[in-house]
Amino acid sequence: MIRIDSLSHTYPRQKEPALDSFSLELAEGAITGFIGPNGSGKTTLFKALAGRILPSSGQVLIDGRPAGREKLIAHCLYVGDDKDLSPVSAKNALLYARCRPTWDEAIFTRLAQRFELSFKGTLSRRSLGQRALFTAALGLASGAPITLLDEPSGNLDVPTRLALAEEIIRVNAEAEGARTILISSHIVSELESLIEHVVVLKKGRLVKAMPAEELRSAAIALVGDPTTIRAALASEAKTRILDERPLGRLAEIRIIGHTPELLESLSRSGIEIQPLSFQDAFVSLISEEK
Repeated sequence: MIRIDSLSHTYPRQKEPALDSFSLELAEGAITGFIGPNGSGKTTLFKALAGRILPSSGQVLIDGRPAGREKLIAHCLYVGDDKDLSPVSAKNALLYARCRPTWDEAIFTRLAQRFELSFKGTLSRRSLGQRALFTAALGLASGAPITLLDEPSGNLDVPTRLALAEEIIRVNAEAEGARTILISSHIVSELESLIEHVVVLKKGRLVKAMPAEELRSAAIALVGDPTTIRAALASEAKTRILDERPLGRLAEIRIIGHTPELLESLSRSGIEIQPLSFQDAFVSLISEEK
């Protein structure tokens, strides 16, 4: 079990912290998505978990015990836009990756064939998409108990993104032990079918951590007579109006925080209740967090 306890980090010459008292217990053996605006702290968090940076304060606990940098490096593997690998040849990067005790050659061979990975030249001479696929393959084949994929599909075309998502799900499902995979992405909609849990960040802080299904139902749209909708919402202390869009005589009002009783009352009044997309629900949560 991995627990993050009040992790904070401020980079040199920066006034605002990249991470601000971030605490979270990770869902073991699951695929968890980390989403948030640019600068929300996703990469900093991932690098701290993998022992790449030393946080300013706080700690990471593995099985209830504080984990030092060496244990984090052994337990967690970060895969991102790693400039340190740019001058390294693909063959040497692979030789280094194979030194990990949990390395799975069969997984790497399958990924290399599916994505037609090349082993010629340095990684810096490849396109961003080719480099992303190569490093993602190294990460998935590493066998690391916790694999952190930082924007793995940002530079890939849609068919390749979908293929990579399939492989991530397969690696997680076929792992002999608990294989925890953490993914950060700005392509929120593409995480919907991939992740089981979602963590929302903003300005280095935790906004929400929940099963992905809960995010889909956290915010909804109400379509109907605006006066009727507002009257029903007036007595709901925990319900907040996010935005409103006129539709002729009607209106679409997006809300967050609702009870079954409220929805039943609105439905009886002829108000149409519509689920928001995964991305719209995320935007609503971020908008709510001031």
